[in-house]
Amino acid sequence: MNYMATRKQPRDFVYVDELWDADSDWLHYFFQQKIWVYVDEYRADLTGDEDYSRIVIHSGHDQGWLFSRPLNKKSVVHSTLFDIHTPVSERQLETLGFVRWKDNYI
Repeated sequence: MNYMATRKQPRDFVYVDELWDADSDWLHYFFQQKIWVYVDEYRADLTGDEDYSRIVIHSGHDQGWLFSRPLNKKSVVHSTLFDIHTPVSERQLETLGFVRWKDNYI
């Protein structure tokens, strides 16, 4: 069997895909007073695409919070992730610079 060398590398990487405890002030929860925390990055290789590093907080009913920066600022995103304390509050996310999203956030 012959193997061909490849230079392909993954363009997407997921760092966190978890349910975290939320405080009691959220209007909706993803599941039993928990919110879904998803942290990923995308390295744009396709013309017209933009790279990013982001934290997506999903609180159910197609809404939540988003913190996104260009990939070269992923250290800011990771630092912000470590600044989130549980139980997570919406006030905390707003203070950290998250923006609300509803329906289609991407």
